Amino acid sequence: MTTTAATTNDRADRAERAERAEIEEKVRLLVAEAVGRPADAVTMDASLINDLGADSLTLLDLVFMIERAFAIQITRGEIEQTARGDMTDDQFAPGGVISEAGLERLRALMPETAARIQSGLRQSQILTLFSARTFASIVIAKRVAAG
Repeated sequence: MTTTAATTNDRADRAERAERAEIEEKVRLLVAEAVGRPADAVTMDASLINDLGADSLTLLDLVFMIERAFAIQITRGEIEQTARGDMTDDQFAPGGVISEAGLERLRALMPETAARIQSGLRQSQILTLFSARTFASIVIAKRVAAG
């Protein structure tokens, strides 16, 4: 690789990291607003439900706030489909309990919550894993997909 190409790649990497940091900060501030907490009390990896006290209505409000702030659309079905990937419902969560393969998929998708993704996790509990970082990752993926 030439020096010019390396410099260009380095600039692109720095720009990408700066954009990610900007998105993460904006999402963190939206989370703080949605849960009614001071911004400095919200970390990127805090569970919105377990650590910050969000309920399903708060999460819905947060999704709307993020959609408006970033001009994107996030559907519940899309979140569930992302979690499941190409697995069938029976492969992902037979009887409503996430399979080992499903748990590995969730750990890969949400590495920030890997420690909380344990055997016995029910499909209905996936939202308890969500953090500001989870939503920031969704925003970033949407932007990448949009080109």
